Amino acid sequence: MIGGVPHYGIVRDVRNRPIYPRANRLISRLVMTALCLAALLWSATSAARTLVLVSIDGFRWDYLDWPEARHMKAIAEQGTRVTKLRTVYPSKTFPGHLSLATGLHPTGHGIVDNYFCRDDRPDCYSMGSGRKDPSWLDGTPLWTLVEQQGGRASTFFWPESDASIDGTLPTDYRAYDGRVPHQARIKQVIEWLSLPDTERPDLVTLYFSAVDSAGHTFGPEAEETLAAIAEVDRHIATLWGAIKRLNDEQRAEISLMLVSDHGMSEVDPEVFIDTNTLPRPKGFKRVNGSTRVTYYQRDPEADLSGLANALTEMSDGRFWVVSQETLKERHFVDHPAVGALMIETAPPRMFRRGGGEGADLRGMHGYPLSVEEMAAFLVAVGPGFQSGKVIPEAHQLDVYPVAAELLSLTVPTDIASDGGALRAALRKP
Repeated sequence: MIGGVPHYGIVRDVRNRPIYPRANRLISRLVMTALCLAALLWSATSAARTLVLVSIDGFRWDYLDWPEARHMKAIAEQGTRVTKLRTVYPSKTFPGHLSLATGLHPTGHGIVDNYFCRDDRPDCYSMGSGRKDPSWLDGTPLWTLVEQQGGRASTFFWPESDASIDGTLPTDYRAYDGRVPHQARIKQVIEWLSLPDTERPDLVTLYFSAVDSAGHTFGPEAEETLAAIAEVDRHIATLWGAIKRLNDEQRAEISLMLVSDHGMSEVDPEVFIDTNTLPRPKGFKRVNGSTRVTYYQRDPEADLSGLANALTEMSDGRFWVVSQETLKERHFVDHPAVGALMIETAPPRMFRRGGGEGADLRGMHGYPLSVEEMAAFLVAVGPGFQSGKVIPEAHQLDVYPVAAELLSLTVPTDIASDGGALRAALRKP
C-alpha cells in the first residue's frame, strides 16, 4: 500500500522471496477484474430512487373503474393495482393516514380518531394537534425514517407531516391550507422532482381532500363527487406525465404510489341518531365520532355497567355496544384513548348532534371493515413496481414496509406488517 493505494509491483511473501512476474500479472488482473465488477454493481444499485406517495382522501375502491378516473385507471394498467385496500379501524382520515405513514395500528401510533380524548390526560386531540404537541404521536413516520437514515423527504399536506418527531422534520414541508389550489400543489411536487439527482428528495408526499369533501356533502355517487374525481384525475395525469419525462430524459428512478385512507358510504339524515338523546351520566365524558360514540370514564366509581344497560335498552336496533372481543379483533384495545365503552351504528345511520335537522351530510366513513364501501384503493407504478399486475386485496399496514424496501430503508421492529400481499408489487432485481 503506497499512500493508501494498493501497489501492484513485485509482491513478496512473508519470507521476503519474490513472486515471479507471471503470478504478479495474474494477481493484477484479478484485482482489476474485482474492482470493475464492484463498480458495475455499485452503478446498478446506487441510482437514487424516489417514491412519490399521493393520498386521495375518500377515494373509494371502486372509483378507479368509473369513467371520471380514466387517467388513473390507465396509469394502474402500467403498474400494479390493489383492487381493495383494507383499512385500519376506524376508517377515518387521521388514523388511516398515520397508519399508512407509520405501519402501525391507530392504537400503535396514538391517533385513534380525528377527535378523541384519553384517560391519562385532561386535554383532547383534534386534527393537526401534533404540530404543536408531538407527544400525541408514536411511531416513526416514513418521512422521519428517510431523514434519520440520511435521506431527504418533502411533504405537501400529509396529515401530521408538519409535526416534529424525535426532533426531526422533513427537509421540506407545508402546514395544511386547504385553499392552496391543486395545480399549485402539483407544480411544487414537480419542482422537487426536477432537482438534480443529488438533491432530489427520496420521498415526496402529496394530499388531496376534494373527493372526500364532495362525498361528505353530496354523497359518494353524486355529480359533484364525480366532478371532484375527474379534477383530481387530471392532476394525477399531469404528475405522472412529468415523472415519466424525468425517468426517460434524466434516467431518474421515480416511482408513484396512489393510495386513499378510506371509502365512503351513503347516509340518510332521516335516520340520523341525535346524540342529545344519549345518556350523559356523571363521571363520564362522551365524545361523538359520527359512526360511533365513546364514553371515557373520568370517575373510577362511575357506573359503567349501568350505562351499558341504559344504552342497550334504548338502542332499538339503531346502534349497539361494541364488545371487548370485537374491539380486540380490530386491534382497538389496551390504549388510554379507546375509552371505557363504545357504541356504534351502520350506514345509512350516523350520530349527530340534533339528528338530521339541518344536516348537509350525505356521505360518511369510519365504519368497520365489514362495511365494504370503507375499502380504499392503491396503485403503484414506475421503475420500482411490477407492470400489469393486479393484487385483489392488501392492507394499509402493508404500505410502510414496502415503501421502505423500495427506498432501501431499515424499518423499526415493531411495525404491524412485513408487507403482506403488497410485496408482490415490488419489481424484482
